[in-house]
Amino acid sequence: MLRPAVYVKAYAKLSSWLWFNDDWNWTNTPIVMYLQNSGDRQTKANVVENAFWEKLTKANKGKSLRYLKTFNFDDYDYIPASIHRTFIGKACPWEIQETIQLGSSIGVINRDNVDKYCRDNIGVDCGGFVAAYWGEAVPHMAGPNPPMATGISPRSFWSDSKTWPDVIRRRRTDPTAIQPGDAAIFFEGVKGNNPDIMARKDSNGNWIKDSGSKAFHIGLVNDISASGTAITKLEIAESSGAPSIYGGNGVNVRTARVTSTGKSNSYVYAEVGQNERIYFLAPIPGAGPELPYGFSDE
Repeated sequence: MLRPAVYVKAYAKLSSWLWFNDDWNWTNTPIVMYLQNSGDRQTKANVVENAFWEKLTKANKGKSLRYLKTFNFDDYDYIPASIHRTFIGKACPWEIQETIQLGSSIGVINRDNVDKYCRDNIGVDCGGFVAAYWGEAVPHMAGPNPPMATGISPRSFWSDSKTWPDVIRRRRTDPTAIQPGDAAIFFEGVKGNNPDIMARKDSNGNWIKDSGSKAFHIGLVNDISASGTAITKLEIAESSGAPSIYGGNGVNVRTARVTSTGKSNSYVYAEVGQNERIYFLAPIPGAGPELPYGFSDE
């Protein structure tokens, strides 16, 4: 499967079609910012998305297309769920390209504002990045509203046996079995050496101290070395909100500082901080990245 660091570049070096000079032009549209379906940045992106749909309605002679399963505009097919995912941090690269192209068609995006538009309103969060790499929960014309299209939490990747009956079997138990493309799921506060004991909240919605673990982040193993029972090198591809080598706070590749290696029952983990562990999960069978149009791994 494609190396996760290359998939990071699929976002960070993305190009899309923009309409200017009376023609479609292949234009740099890098997606380098972190965006999730909550917080101030999402509130602003929601306003921009609403304006996008309003402009499209006007361009379509007053008829809204927002709540259809699919639609055709100016001879191109679009999926409303994919447009929405673009503004909540869940879209794969080709969904973003199609949204940018449509935005150019209706005059929302142009060559003068496209860089700022992408940085201010479009991005991908940790679960969106992993799901897109595995090809999971991505809308297509034949299935425009798949389950979990609006987000998969790190905890769900780790333990949702209803969605993935084989999820427990895919948990890595041997450091030497961990491969590039595996999910790296970050936990804090593991109780009783069992990541499946979840942290609980009190009646006021506050976390109860020492009640269990929080699965707070997910990335992908990009590179790993192991000697016997110890992980000696671990490189993570992710979108985390931290400063990135690509100039934003989204997609990135970094080396994790592994201080020790251990097991919870049979599940191997890497200790990477105070009370912080990474557990590992093999990809869903048949997984493969949703690639952008015009993709090149150079």
